[in-house]
Amino acid sequence: MEYDGNVVGPRLRELRKNKKMTLDEVSELTGLSISTLKQLEQGGRRLSMASLYLFMNAYKCDANTLLNIATNESKNQPDLGLDRLPHSAKEKCMEVFGQVVELLVNGGRSNA
Repeated sequence: MEYDGNVVGPRLRELRKNKKMTLDEVSELTGLSISTLKQLEQGGRRLSMASLYLFMNAYKCDANTLLNIATNESKNQPDLGLDRLPHSAKEKCMEVFGQVVELLVNGGRSNA
């Protein structure tokens, strides 16, 4: 599958608006500049793995939702399992996932 900013960009804008968030609020949550957010939403800039995680955390959703990838729910058992977890356990899983992504982005070096 190839990245398509013309699909991902509008999806990012749709999710932001559905959450009733402004660009300023998303910038505050993600640490990304408003200029970068606009470029991403317009499809003119590619979404990095680190930014993907930042958006997942800000919008409280999975990567498939952010990237507008349709999934066959019967094959998507890990996501279905997360939805059944208590909020605190789900948050912990997201935190651990974030740490894994950071390790991948940093080539195995921890920032801690």
